[in-house]
Amino acid sequence: MNRTLLLAALLLAAPALHAQWSDAPDDDEAAWMEQQATTTQAYHARIATALAASRDVRDQAFAEILRQPASPAGGAMPSGDTPSRAAPRDTEAEARLRSIAARAGDDRLANQLLLLASPAPGSAERTAAARRWHAAEPGNLVPLLHTGMAADALLVEARRATQATTHLYDVVRWMASAFERHPLTPPERTALAGGETFHPEEAAAMSAMGIWAASMAPAYGALVEACRGNALRAAPTRQADCRHVATLLAQQSDSVRDRMVGLSMLRGMASDSAERAAIDAQHRTMDWQMLQWGRIAQQQPRDGAEQFVRLLRTGVTSELELAGRVLQEAGVSPEPPAGWTPPRR
Repeated sequence: MNRTLLLAALLLAAPALHAQWSDAPDDDEAAWMEQQATTTQAYHARIATALAASRDVRDQAFAEILRQPASPAGGAMPSGDTPSRAAPRDTEAEARLRSIAARAGDDRLANQLLLLASPAPGSAERTAAARRWHAAEPGNLVPLLHTGMAADALLVEARRATQATTHLYDVVRWMASAFERHPLTPPERTALAGGETFHPEEAAAMSAMGIWAASMAPAYGALVEACRGNALRAAPTRQADCRHVATLLAQQSDSVRDRMVGLSMLRGMASDSAERAAIDAQHRTMDWQMLQWGRIAQQQPRDGAEQFVRLLRTGVTSELELAGRVLQEAGVSPEPPAGWTPPRR
């Protein structure tokens, strides 16, 4: 996607994503982002009102995501000695979330949306949504990672886990469809397109991916710390428990981020050089596929957004599956050539 349309798509995403923009925008882009923030906020408010009125629990949870206050344009941080301030509690939003949660039941997707709408780690609303998700999928490790449990308790409860599934593309498809059900008005589209042709289905999908990427990552820190070094000897079962969790993440997750975390954990627990070499080979293959996916996308119009939407609609279930499809269509081997190493190594 060209830079103007990419910025437009990101502006349609969750406000938290604004702070994730990795390249500092130039003056023209910064001014454009500032100017478009009003349009974006008005669009969010408009469709949030419509979603909330539907009485559908998923729609209402998504409305709460879109109602979250926007960050400063470009994700600017306070300068100099200006202290940062915690956002004040929104008691009305908390009350709405509790009301929606009371009707979410075992609807896994609704509870994932409620997780996204409750971004504060360890909040009661987020923990409760994760627990309801886990009750609907008791064998799934991923919702446990969002409960805020201490590492010891998490490792014990994870013994019963048999899978590690985020369902990321299920959620992204649903959010994209919600955007498409409530399209931009002609004036909104003109304001956000920046003079370029606007592709609403691409903007919807990229915005949905942005929401996911900005808000859905679990906190791995405590788990990783509990599964390396001296901590592995803290309890007789710790090594086995850590290996179980790491293997589920590394071998079964539909998220590349989870797989990378799992492989890193396994490497830290490797018993010999042969095991480390095998893990490094898996990591290298994944690096190759992700880098080639990015390279191929950059060679396409709008950075491959049309292809991403098309493949998303085929029902792909994991990032590695989607990357494999992209490489296959481009005639690129999924295995790196002999001697290849990632640029960062």
